[in-house]
Amino acid sequence: MIFSGRSNIKLAEELARATGLALGNIVIEKFSDGEIYVRIKEDVKDQVIFVFQSLCYPASENLIELLIIIDALKRLSPKKIVAILPFYAYRRQERVLEKGESITASLVAKLLETAGIDEAVLVDIHSDKILDFFTVPVISLEVFDLFADYFTKLKIDNALVVSPDHGALADAQRLAGKLNLRAVSIVKKRDIHDAVALMVLEDDVTGKNIFMIDDEIDTAGTISRAAELLKSKGAGDIYIGCTHSIFSGPAIERLTQAPIKQIITTNTIPVPESKMMDKLSVLSIAPVLARVINEMKK
Repeated sequence: MIFSGRSNIKLAEELARATGLALGNIVIEKFSDGEIYVRIKEDVKDQVIFVFQSLCYPASENLIELLIIIDALKRLSPKKIVAILPFYAYRRQERVLEKGESITASLVAKLLETAGIDEAVLVDIHSDKILDFFTVPVISLEVFDLFADYFTKLKIDNALVVSPDHGALADAQRLAGKLNLRAVSIVKKRDIHDAVALMVLEDDVTGKNIFMIDDEIDTAGTISRAAELLKSKGAGDIYIGCTHSIFSGPAIERLTQAPIKQIITTNTIPVPESKMMDKLSVLSIAPVLARVINEMKK
């Protein structure tokens, strides 16, 4: 069975249909003080159980809800609990930059294992270092094929893959390899007297249609500035691919105003109606997750 938290029910339902597995009967409620109550209303003894939750906004609440679901299931003696996490919360703190900080990416892994998971499936994680924080087996999925297939179907000529910063260059190179295109990177340079990083593009993009790729868009500051820079250098149409559409703060305003023809994202995080844009297309990762689950349930 698949048991789902409340963060991304639509994707959980797609996943159930794609795998032929039932969505387990689960009660999730809140006490008057905000504490979460969970009750599993299924017999899961000696079964392989998949627990689904996107740890998106509100991340802390969705994380606690997931931990309680796992604990409730563990007490019913299943054969194995596999956590399916399309979006991993607290992923950006995977190392200490300043004395006194927490490594929250490691803490979340420990909490999941303490609650009772036996395996985990993650999608386009922020850093491979996160895998080292788990002691249970972890499958790390990438969804580049979804973007590659989408961009291929667009049949765009004279194209180039661009990384919005050096951190996304490896992703851009992998996508470029799938599309048989060249990949280049925008470089951030910080003047010693200037607190704001300057974005520099040393390659010629005149007349080139652009595919930009990143693992996530949060406030959209980097991606919108990158699009503006590319346009100022004579680029043609600009297409953006990102796995995780966090879209926090001023993101929607920035993306709407930026010279971007189309943004392609996935449903690892549900996009509410208030954040939908005419230029936004959402691809489902249900088939990608279903292939993994179908292998595990054999």
